[in-house]
Amino acid sequence: MTNKNPVNAVNILDEWRESAKYWKKHNATIRTMFAPLTQALIEHAGIHEGQSVLDVAGGPGEPSLTIAEVVGPGGSVTCTDAVPEMVETARNEANRRGVKNIQFQVCSADSLPFPDNSFDAVVSRLGVMFFPDSLAAMREMLRVTKPGGSLAFGVWHKSDLNPFCYLVSRVIDQHVEQPPTDPDAPGAFRFAEPGKLANVMTRAGLVDVTERVIKFDIAAPISPR
Repeated sequence: MTNKNPVNAVNILDEWRESAKYWKKHNATIRTMFAPLTQALIEHAGIHEGQSVLDVAGGPGEPSLTIAEVVGPGGSVTCTDAVPEMVETARNEANRRGVKNIQFQVCSADSLPFPDNSFDAVVSRLGVMFFPDSLAAMREMLRVTKPGGSLAFGVWHKSDLNPFCYLVSRVIDQHVEQPPTDPDAPGAFRFAEPGKLANVMTRAGLVDVTERVIKFDIAAPISPR
């Protein structure tokens, strides 16, 4: 279930660094597109006012900034990502919006620079699938979670159930022959199979693990430009 190949980890980070400028450009649109998933994570983790929350692989600032609104001035959010450009975009957006109860840290999921039992809740939206060593990352996230705290993760379900993904991939497949992929290697549908991520969580030491399918429409005001 894990992949400790450092070459793969470097390649993944390079890809995210290259795409960071596009996440920055379309940040508002992406926030709207995945707002239903953000809300589902908040509800599943039981996040409420006054809590301290860690967002792992928060990219350009979501769901961190939305969670900052939920926990209010009495709570706090720490937004992390392994890509400095993503973290800088998130920090700039927080400054632009005047969000004060949030801090930022460049770090990888399997090496979190926080003491044990630091957070009431830990979340990651569409990030867990790309961690090179998913089991090590899960153990780290559990380590920094307070006893009785909660962890919630959002991952893609099967590709044939996600038109956001398969409409593009089917067009590409008509023109480019795609090599077979390792189902356990970092990738969008690494944990698409029901129970696969839950198994990693259980092996890491989490208890009362549950999973559910979130069905939502990806919608946002966009134009061809």
